[in-house]
Amino acid sequence: MSNTVHPKHMRLGTRSCAECRRRKVRCVFPNERPPCQQCALRSIPCTAQEPGRGNRSSERLSGGDGQLKPRLAAIESNVRDIGAGLGLTVESSALTTPPHASLTTHGVEIYGGAEPMPSTRSTPDNTTLSAAPGEPDAADVGHGFEDAPLLALFKAANITEEPHPASSQHSINFNADAIHMPNPLMLQDDDLLTVLAATAHYWQIWPPWQYGIQTPTIRTLQAGDIEFAARFLSNMASSNDPPVAAKALLWLSLCLQQAPKTLQFSSRTMLPEKLLDFHMQTADSLLASAAWTGETLHGIEARLLQHKLYVDMGRPRQAWLCVRRAADGALLLRLHRAQAQERGGREAAIWTQIWHLEKVLALILGLPSTIPSPPQRDGESGIPLHTLHHRMCSLAASIGDRDQSSQPSYPATVRIGQELDECRAIMPDSWWHEPPRLETPFAELYAQQAAKVQYFLLVKLLHIPFMLKSSTDAKYEYSRVSALAASRAMINAYLSLRRSGRGTFVVCELLDFQAFSAGIVLIINLLSPASEAGLADDCGEDWRLTDALTTSLRRTDGLMQCGVARQAAEVLGLLTQAARGAYSGPEKYDVVLPYFGRITIALSQGQQTGHLGLEACRQQAAPFGTVEFGTNPFDLHLPGDAEGELGGDWSSMANLDFSFDWTQTFAFDNHMP
Repeated sequence: MSNTVHPKHMRLGTRSCAECRRRKVRCVFPNERPPCQQCALRSIPCTAQEPGRGNRSSERLSGGDGQLKPRLAAIESNVRDIGAGLGLTVESSALTTPPHASLTTHGVEIYGGAEPMPSTRSTPDNTTLSAAPGEPDAADVGHGFEDAPLLALFKAANITEEPHPASSQHSINFNADAIHMPNPLMLQDDDLLTVLAATAHYWQIWPPWQYGIQTPTIRTLQAGDIEFAARFLSNMASSNDPPVAAKALLWLSLCLQQAPKTLQFSSRTMLPEKLLDFHMQTADSLLASAAWTGETLHGIEARLLQHKLYVDMGRPRQAWLCVRRAADGALLLRLHRAQAQERGGREAAIWTQIWHLEKVLALILGLPSTIPSPPQRDGESGIPLHTLHHRMCSLAASIGDRDQSSQPSYPATVRIGQELDECRAIMPDSWWHEPPRLETPFAELYAQQAAKVQYFLLVKLLHIPFMLKSSTDAKYEYSRVSALAASRAMINAYLSLRRSGRGTFVVCELLDFQAFSAGIVLIINLLSPASEAGLADDCGEDWRLTDALTTSLRRTDGLMQCGVARQAAEVLGLLTQAARGAYSGPEKYDVVLPYFGRITIALSQGQQTGHLGLEACRQQAAPFGTVEFGTNPFDLHLPGDAEGELGGDWSSMANLDFSFDWTQTFAFDNHMP
């Protein structure tokens, strides 16, 4: 019998390269030729699988020593990592590392004797790389990995191992000369440090999956150590675990999005806008490829970072889709059953954020919520702000259920309004009314003002459908008063945030839009004939708030180049001019506001009317100017091009024909020449 060894035939129809086949991930060739997407992302050779004949064992030996040694080194490295994770010392000359020797991987230098980095995987250069620095992999912890038969056998075989005391001082040292991953995924070293330094103060208000996480065993970014943060993110971005690399790229995307527009980059770096898009597309591709191998906590956390980016971009639909994908993965991992005291609370915190976000976004988009509101956990009931968030999100679902009804009930509206009043009592009156103090830490100030904006947004969305009917039916006066009070309070909370130093530069176009929508409510009330018979103090306050909001939005656009703030300031400015009889805009101004409806300002060359009501204007020859509003109070969805969502051109759909359940026209006498 011949001893000749033959490689095995490739499976018929296969197109995967050797590396993707080894890593068991989807292999995609964007240009129908090598390199594939995965190999291009990691800057490694993309080689086809070798055809041939023979059995599997002979295939693995067919390459001779040149292929056998790297494979053996990878196996030895994995065994060493398993032993280290179990607290065992593996006595093998092939597996031991000299006490002062070091392994360098993509610019990360891990010295002998340092704390082993969990969830390590073999890299193309046969070294090991952590899936996330100092953090256990989600697929390993809590999902059966610790009881895997191979590990049980390995532990049993080493049961007589001499005890190895754990070191009380662990350290991970990084090579400061190589902190970036292969170009062009990462910023150049100096640019990376500059972006991180410019945005570190905002990390604490972002999702806590990289910074500020409560679990003490998970290594996170430190705002005071920018160089460590750069090495930390570079290490993550170079991970062989796609969700971990995606988390790093998405965090850098948040930094790029928040960075001042005046920040200067080196000529070697791609433009920040293009780099942001590239990072987000790459991260999405990584998460899509990882979906084939099952859900992990890292992947779910990455989806929540995606949600934050889309919210800040003014794209609530995309944000909602990210939350839905995160919810699907969380349900598959049974995170809805996680308890706050389990595994440091990480899983429970993820699920809490998912269902909170899903309730509020579904209400804003006019969609039904599909996640039941869970009871509040014992560990959260002692923190008033957590209790407030829990109650608010549960009531958001109640408002959404009312809106989805074929005949929305006003008694149900009154009942939910009373529950919102009870919810407000969770926090003291001083918390609601007093402006934030100058010495208040920024993270605390942001949490307080954001909670206020969310609460008053719920009150406004609850009452505005019936407020619009109050001009013809006095029984809805309660809703009119409540919607106006909530709009005033929401604008005040928004302005307090924007005037708080660092709050001036916070990028969040959805927040800008919600404050603008509160301004629209005030303008509708100011234009209505009923406002002339109202209290002068209320009208004066509404004018002051509207002017201050318009000024703040213009400033935000000037500092951060926000499309939502720019268009919102323009609409408010023209409406204010019309309401004051000083309109200087185009003869016909027509815009379709996302998640609201249509606003049309039209001038006429007829007789001036002295700011009469619509009926009085009809008795004259012609009104000099009119402002027309149209909306569907219980269904804010508008058909048409939603590619840009809130940030799109609001005048682009002006020529489309919409039908609205509520329309009202107000006339004004223009004093402009």
